[in-house]
Amino acid sequence: MKYYKNIDNGFIASISSGAGETEITESEYNEIMTVIQNAPTAPDGYAYKLRTDLTWELVEIPPEPYVPTTEDKAEGFDILMGVTE
Repeated sequence: MKYYKNIDNGFIASISSGAGETEITESEYNEIMTVIQNAPTAPDGYAYKLRTDLTWELVEIPPEPYVPTTEDKAEGFDILMGVTE
């Protein structure tokens, strides 16, 4: 079996067996897996990303974009049409 890791901007984006970007040894795969399984818990609004040197970096999670609901759209339409204020 072959093992792989995928790197994105200095972070390990994923590891896998069977297909991937950079082939690694089973030993390295198991080492990375152990680090992932023991990841620290991030505070609300943050996440930990695994660097290629197997250290964790705390990063802020970007806020979810606002997506108006059907009700929001209907209310906006009513306001524009002068039905409500």
